[in-house]
Amino acid sequence: MKSIKFALCLLFSSSSFAATQYVSDDLTIFMHSGPSLEYRIIGSLQVGARLNALEYNEATKFMQVKTAAGKTGWVKSSELQQLPPAKVLLPKIQKELNVSKNKLEKINSKNKENLSTKEKSITQKDRLITQLKGEKKKLQSSIDTLEALNVELEILKETKESRMRMEWLMFGGSILFFGIIFGLILPFLPRRKKRNSSNW
Repeated sequence: MKSIKFALCLLFSSSSFAATQYVSDDLTIFMHSGPSLEYRIIGSLQVGARLNALEYNEATKFMQVKTAAGKTGWVKSSELQQLPPAKVLLPKIQKELNVSKNKLEKINSKNKENLSTKEKSITQKDRLITQLKGEKKKLQSSIDTLEALNVELEILKETKESRMRMEWLMFGGSILFFGIIFGLILPFLPRRKKRNSSNW
């Protein structure tokens, strides 16, 4: 575990901050004017926003980034990732899945037509069937892989959204708890007595 953290530190401390980063699967993240939550919020970023990493602050774990529109600010490095998030990849995977299924249907249709054609010799039919079965197997394997990845991305997306909602709920609960504590303590705090003007 220590070696992984060390490798991550080396990665962030290297000169490769110009590498492309993406906003992770959180619903939105906030961009600050400086490298911590204490700095004011200067904007928000949507899931999948493409950013250029400029600088990493080891102390606060914040990354300075630049948007496609040229805006510069600081965000939590934990909210960034080097690969496009599930929300961005999901439509692409689904499109590839549909293309593969359509192609498989065409091959199956062509396979049936060729098998029903009596004009071709048995050797030609066997050769063609073997070729089509090979392509079908490859495409079926590709479809299985894409479907599995599709399911994983759906689960990842739901998990990220649930985690974001839970974090907001815990944050709100913390504020409410400390507000109640402060309200209970406030009446017991000593108050300064007013000075009597007649003493002057």
